[in-house]
Formats: sequence, structure tokens, C-alpha cells
Amino acid sequence: MKITSTRYGLISLSPINADSIAGLLLPGSKVLSCEKEFGTIMVQQIDAENYSLRYSVFNFIKKVTLIFQEETTWIRSQLVLKGKLKVKTQEEINLHLREGQFLLFNSNNNFQTAHFEKGKEYWLFEADYSIELLKPLLETFPSLSGFIDSSANNNELLKIKQPRFATPEMTKIVYDLFRCPYDESLRKQYFENRMNDFLFEVLAKTFNGPSSKGNLNQKENEALLDARELILNDITKHFTIKEISQRVHLNEFKLKSGFKEVFGMGLFEFLLQARMEKARELIMETDKPMKEIAGLTGFEFLTNFIAAFRKYFGYTPGELRRK
Repeated sequence: MKITSTRYGLISLSPINADSIAGLLLPGSKVLSCEKEFGTIMVQQIDAENYSLRYSVFNFIKKVTLIFQEETTWIRSQLVLKGKLKVKTQEEINLHLREGQFLLFNSNNNFQTAHFEKGKEYWLFEADYSIELLKPLLETFPSLSGFIDSSANNNELLKIKQPRFATPEMTKIVYDLFRCPYDESLRKQYFENRMNDFLFEVLAKTFNGPSSKGNLNQKENEALLDARELILNDITKHFTIKEISQRVHLNEFKLKSGFKEVFGMGLFEFLLQARMEKARELIMETDKPMKEIAGLTGFEFLTNFIAAFRKYFGYTPGELRRK
């Protein structure tokens, strides 16, 4: 990956010791970083035969625009884990990626311009897959054949898709990679299996998932995005359907059915997911006591928090922290 800026020129990333990283760490990854006057960039990357994955953290103290260019002929899924990103594709398509949304596109000689705001932090997860890995999936996803066409448009194999919200399983897979329970001898197989699972989820959401364009107009879509933001702005609160409906000016039936259509889950399920993901982040990123984390994620009693966490992830908060 090549990173440039019209103002700062070529942005060079240098290898660093993984032990010096505070925060999420991909086991076995190559870690690169850069510190400039506009802020810092940290990239963790794993390259395999038919896939590669990259976890990038951007923390900027100045507003900056960066240009990313790839040199491989692979298909990429790009998922925003934190922040809101404005990007422009090589085809001059302007896209706005909210937190929790992903794109699917061709990375063949592709460049992407991204605009980063001052004082913001961005987490980005990217998974690249070889064309050969996708070919066996054509029978399962017939629409994929329209995406893959080696003779069309000068070998541009994939057309850009509009941003979609990731499924809960996609997010879970990403964080499972960070807490890989196996040593180096089994890690390769574990990563390969989880990356294949992630690819399946991406394709299922892209080609078979519900589309919000069918029965919802632009105003209703905006109201649903507002409902999502309302929930995420304070996950300690549990708004009723009626309260959310009144705040976003959308009737309760349309709110419930539309929310599930767009985000693939109900409002309470979405709140629970947000609480669990925030709890996992606090456990992995901080040394806050479990009781405090429980309160920060909307649980009055620690026992309820532990039970909910175990039910959601399959392991306890204490097990995650010890790992």
C-alpha cells in the first residue's frame, strides 16, 4: 500500500516492535507506523497466499487528506470500526462511511482519497481476497459473476458498491482475530478459517442481504440513521420504541421494520451489540475495573453484565482480560 498527500508528499511507514503497542494487536502481524506533524498512523498487516488483512489506526491532530493506492489485483472489503470516513474512489464517486459500514471493491491499481478530520481517531479493518478464492463461490452467489469479469472494463474485476452496515457476525469475526486462542502452529489455520467466514458474511450481506432502497424513501432512511446515532450516543440508556419514534419523527411500525431491514437486527439487539462491543473495547484497551465497565455499558449489576457478556461472546470478561 502506498500512502501520499498533496501537502506532505509520500508517507513512509516504518516497522516497530509489536510489544510497544498499547491496544488491539493482531497476533503474528507485521506492525508499521508513522508520526508526522498532522498525527500518527499505525498499521498491522498479515499476508497469506490467498488473502491479506490489515488493521489501521489513524489519529490526527490536523485535518488531512490522504491518497491510498494498491498494487495488487485482489478484492477488498473495507470496514470502519471507529469514526466517520469521507472517501472518493478512482471513478470520482464520493462516499460517506459511517462507523459500522463496509465497502466491497476491486483493489487492482485502485486509489482512494480519504478525508480525515482534526482531533478524530479512526479504526479501519481491511480484508483482501484473491480472485481465485472467489471463483468457487460463484455457485453460491450467482450475482458475483456480474462482479467478476476479467474481460470487462480493462480488467477491472469489481464495480464499487454502496456502503452497507456490517452484520454482528462480521464484527465478531474481526475481534476474534485479535484474541486468537492458538499459538503460532495453529494460528495460520485459524486465521484462514475466520477470514473465509468473514468473506462469506460480506458476500451474503452484499448480494443476498436486505436493501433499504426498496420500501424506504430518503427521509425514512435518514430517520433510521438518526435512530442508530441516538442509541450509540449513550449506550447506558435504553430508549423505548415510542421514545425513539418521537425523536426521529418516524412511526413505530416503520421504525421497527425499517431498522431491521437496514441494519439486519432489531433496536434492542443493536443496543446489546453496541454495549458488548464497547465492553470488549474497554476490557482490552483499559485497566478499568469490571464493575466500572459494567456501569459504562448500561449494566447496574456486575453479575448481570458478566452473564450478558458470556452469553453474547461465549467467554467471560475475566477470561478476555487474562488473554
